[in-house]
Amino acid sequence: MRVCFQSYVPRAILGTIVLCTLIAVALTAFGHEHFGNNPVYNFGINLVYSLCIGFITYAAIDLPRRRLWRRSKASLVPMVGLALFAAPVGWFGGNFIASLLLGLPWNPGAMGPNAMLGFLALTAGAGLSGTFYFWTREQLADNERVAAEARLKLLQAQIEPHFLFNTLANLQALIGSDPARAQAMLGHLDAYLRATLASTRKDHGTLAEEFALLRGYLEILAIRMGPRLSYTLDLPHALTAARVPPMLLQPLVENAIKHGLEPKINGGKLRVAASAEGKQLVLVVEDDGLGFGAASTSGTGVGLEHVKERLAAVYGEAAKAEIGENAGGGVRIVLRMPLESETKRGDTSPRAPLGQAARK
Repeated sequence: MRVCFQSYVPRAILGTIVLCTLIAVALTAFGHEHFGNNPVYNFGINLVYSLCIGFITYAAIDLPRRRLWRRSKASLVPMVGLALFAAPVGWFGGNFIASLLLGLPWNPGAMGPNAMLGFLALTAGAGLSGTFYFWTREQLADNERVAAEARLKLLQAQIEPHFLFNTLANLQALIGSDPARAQAMLGHLDAYLRATLASTRKDHGTLAEEFALLRGYLEILAIRMGPRLSYTLDLPHALTAARVPPMLLQPLVENAIKHGLEPKINGGKLRVAASAEGKQLVLVVEDDGLGFGAASTSGTGVGLEHVKERLAAVYGEAAKAEIGENAGGGVRIVLRMPLESETKRGDTSPRAPLGQAARK
């Protein structure tokens, strides 16, 4: 599973601040008056110590976690061990930094062994509590991702038989009347099925694989719809290795055809384009079909909501989907997500398009 650090880190920092503030309040209310009898003064000093200890402990847990497990999710037992290791590091390191900031002497042994053990236990308890909380949050995110993928497979199971049956019926009709078109359709169907099978077997794919899948699908529809359908697939060579969830664009393209272009008497144009904006990958699916005003577009929201769920499960708040009217009529959908490249070599995806592919 890909852990979404973009959304995890702000929540972890906010949680650390809240927990450290509560500890400072408790120390001020129930602790000994080490710094005089002024409660406000005591709270301020306790807060500085608590924040320094808390953030050093958090760093001692999160930084090794990212280094050791990177994109995968650690099991609970190693995380507990990491939290217990981080407790003395955070307590001694936080005390040292807070003493420097406040201009106070650093002498942790002066409070006595019992008090020191008590504060170490408090630090360990806070670290374990925070670790368990965010570990369970990641478990929930993992479950949401699995549920989203299950819904994807269910959607595929519902759509693909209908698409296959229609395609086979067209093939049967073309074999006798136009063998050349039937042979072309069969070749595109073969490419589409190979790309689909490869996509369903992994958690991530590349844009080259995604566009190869769309090309096979659209070539089949272009034979069925004839001159009523034209399309453009615009994939810059520099983005062919960009990582995306498999079959991310398929529901959007299907919606554009089914609800926008196929019901339109004269058909229309479909464009799928990829671009980079800084560290973001931007994917656009737009058509000049019937648009929002047509009754036949009433089902377009299902595919988009499904795509939004998948983006949220994989990227969290770092990705978003936008839908609006196309300037030339029809619908325009824009997906934005972090730009990451596939590190694996030897990509052998079938008929992966490079640059721009178009059918007019």
